[in-house]
Formats: sequence, C-alpha cells, structure tokens
Amino acid sequence: MANDPLKPSRSGIEPAYKAGPHWVAVVAAFFTWPLIFVGGSVTTYRVGMAVPDWPTTFGINMFLYDFWNAPFGVRVEHMHRLYGAAVGLSTLILAVWFLLAEQRRSMKWLGVLALVAVIGQGVLGGTRVTQNSTVLAAVHGVTGQAFFALMVSLCVLTGRDWITSSTPNVDASHLRRRSAVTLFLVAVQIAVGAWLRHFPWMSPTSLLTHALLGLAVWGHVAMLAWRVERNRGVVPELVPSSRAMALAVMLQVVLGIASWWMLRPFDGIPRTVTIIQAMVRTGHQANGALLLAASVVLTFRAFRHLAPAKRMPSRSSLSAPGLEVVA
Repeated sequence: MANDPLKPSRSGIEPAYKAGPHWVAVVAAFFTWPLIFVGGSVTTYRVGMAVPDWPTTFGINMFLYDFWNAPFGVRVEHMHRLYGAAVGLSTLILAVWFLLAEQRRSMKWLGVLALVAVIGQGVLGGTRVTQNSTVLAAVHGVTGQAFFALMVSLCVLTGRDWITSSTPNVDASHLRRRSAVTLFLVAVQIAVGAWLRHFPWMSPTSLLTHALLGLAVWGHVAMLAWRVERNRGVVPELVPSSRAMALAVMLQVVLGIASWWMLRPFDGIPRTVTIIQAMVRTGHQANGALLLAASVVLTFRAFRHLAPAKRMPSRSSLSAPGLEVVA
C-alpha cells in the first residue's frame, strides 16, 4: 500500500482527484467566513454578554428561543450562536464525507480534526460567557480565524491542483520561505488586532503594535506579490492567490485607517456605534480573515509547486568532469 502523505507521492499509486470532497470543503469554507463577520459584530457592538448563560438562552433551549422580538444586543449574540451551530453541522457533514470518500488517511484525520476544532470553538465561546472572560473572548476570536484557515487548507489539499502530480520548479526566488513568513506575520497581526479590539483601554500600546505590524505585513505582501508576478511564467499556479492577497491587503489598509479614524479618541470609554462604524470596523476584521485565507493558499501552493534551490557548487568543483551548473 502506498504511503499517505498530505502531499501526493510522485512514485507509486497516487490518489485520484475527487470532486465530492473538494466541493464539500469549498462550501464549508465559504459557509464559515460569514461567522467571522457575525462574531466580529458581537465584539464591535460589545454585546458578548448580552445573553448571560450558555448553552441555553435565558434558560430556554437555544434553538427554541424567540430572538426576533429580543433587544438588539441579544439578537446579535444569539444569531452568532445559531450560525456557529450551523457551521458545526456543516463541519460534521465534511468530516463524515471525508471519512467515506477520501482515499488519503491523512485527510480523513484532518476532517476529524476540523470537527474537533469546531466543537472546541463552541465550548470556548460558551466558557467565555459562563466565566465572563474578556481574555477568552479575544482567544475565541483568534481561534475562530485559525479554524477558517484550517477550512481553507482543506480546500487546497483536496483540490485538483494539489492532487495532480507535477515536477516542482526550483525556488530560485525563495517564494516558499517568503510566503511562509508572510503567513506568519498575518497570523500575528490577527492576534494583535484581537488584543486591540477586546482591550481598548490598552489602545496606545496595542494600536502602535498593530500599526507597525500592519506596515510589515503590507511590505511583505507587496514584495511577495511582485516576485510572484516576475515568476508567473514559471509558477502560474501562484498568481491568483498572490493577486487576491495583494488586493486584500490594500483593502485592509483602507479599512484599518478608516477604523482608526472612527475610533478616535482612544480613551477606552464606550460609545454608541453607528451602522457605518460597525460595518467598517467589522469589515476590517473579516477582511483580515480573507487576507489570511489568501496567504494560506499561496503558501500551500508555493510548497507544492516549488522545490528548494540546491546549494551552488563551490568554485573548486566547477571544473570537475560531469558537473553541470544550473543557473
């Protein structure tokens, strides 16, 4: 029996592409992203404790509670709970589908991991309520983005581009390393953004850190996108995700500056949030998830289609017979 790595083997029997698992993963990922926006709205409006109990809602079964006639804050928080449950159901379908239809054992385990992760995310969100913990609320926001990144990863790993065998090109521009560093910076920036959103009274420090990291992310994305464009004839598979990442980071900068302008003054005093402010501030957080997704896709594809550049031979070995220098 052939090995079952995440990356298809280039020798022996390779798993065939199956549209079913891939499209289940794509639908589940698309279904997950709005939960980032809904959860961000809870933080923007500061209504995370509008419903003080969990898993019930004011002592009533969550799925039977009439939230349409409830106050605004309760509606927002309760919709977050209901949509989270729907994402959990979609992840359950994905995990079962992977167990039944995926050939690779590793993908079966990743499907189970996704199910465990979404259950853990629900429990974490509930514990945030029962413990009335702002720290857990921030962690819940970060892990929610990490879960979305996992769902996007499943889309890549089940896609035709990943399954189809091909000989990787030499990574002369070090796109593998650059994409991995960019992905790391985006992930750290998301964590700092959660710090800024959940602890506004610490805003001078967190805002400065967020701004400096944002500059670093923008610089890395711009450089990486430029290098991918230069090499688009060699690795055209990287171009779509690279352009999506560049577009997302530009939009992120605009939304970030607009959010900063709307949040002034930074004194930590709660203020009424208008619909425009909520859309911009929550959009900034949700677009960060799209930037993370593009970075994940680009990094996976860079590692799939590129191989590390071999070390150049020493000067003394260039004259040895049978050696060929590859430029």
